[in-house]
Amino acid sequence: MFVNHQRTGDGISIFRHKIGTRILQHVKTVKSPLLYAANDVVATSRNTFYATNDMRSTNRLMRMIEILFGMPWGHIVYYGHEKMFTTAARGISYPNGIARSADGNTIYIAASSEPSINIFRPRPDGSLELMGKTVFGNFVPDNISVDTATGQLLVSGFLNTFEMFRYNREALSGSITARPASSIRRLRPLPNPNEGFAVEDILSVDSALLPSTTMATLQNQGRGVQRILLGSVMADHIAICRT
Repeated sequence: MFVNHQRTGDGISIFRHKIGTRILQHVKTVKSPLLYAANDVVATSRNTFYATNDMRSTNRLMRMIEILFGMPWGHIVYYGHEKMFTTAARGISYPNGIARSADGNTIYIAASSEPSINIFRPRPDGSLELMGKTVFGNFVPDNISVDTATGQLLVSGFLNTFEMFRYNREALSGSITARPASSIRRLRPLPNPNEGFAVEDILSVDSALLPSTTMATLQNQGRGVQRILLGSVMADHIAICRT
C-alpha cells in the first residue's frame, strides 16, 4: 500500500506482490473526502489500513501555521472491510509516520509537532484508543519501522526542524547551504503502555551522509547480520549502515 498524491486528490493505492519477483500489480486506489492530507499508511490486512492525515488545513499559509504552532488538528482514518472510511483518532499534532506491531495489537504514530511517538490500541470497530506516549525534547520524529523479531521501533527524525525546512526549499532550487542533522532512535516498548518507551540514540546522521533523513529500517541478512537502510525524501540515494 502506498500514499498516492494524485491531481484529483489523495488516495491509497493497493498493490499485489508475488514473493520472489520484482513485479507489483495494481489492485485498486481508494479515496474519500476524509482522506485529504495523507502522509503515511499501514496495512492491517490485504484490504484494510490506517492512514495519517497530517493536517486539517489545505491552505498553504494555514498549513504552515499548524506546523509552527503544533496545532493538534491532524487525525487518523481507517478503511475497513465494509470498504468505508471512518475517523479512527483525532487531536494529534501533525500525525506523520505510522506502523503496526507484529501481533497487530498496537498502532504506533509519530506526532511530529508535539513531538512524540503515540501508542494506540485498535478497537473492534477500527477506532483507536490512546494508551501512552513518549515525548521528545530535541528530536522531531518522522517515520517508524518495527523490528518484528524484537518488537522494537526504529524512528528517524530531525534535530533542527528549521534547518530541515530550509534544506528542502533549497534542494528544489539547486543551491544548498543548509546542513540538516538527523538522528535514529531505537524505542523499546515498556510493559505498561502508559510508560511509553525506553529510548536509545543509536545513530547520528549528518548532511554529508544523507541530508534530511526521513526513514530507517532494518534489513536482516541472515546469521545474525543486520543492516540499517536510511532514506530521505529529498535525496537521490540511500545510505547503508552495518550494525
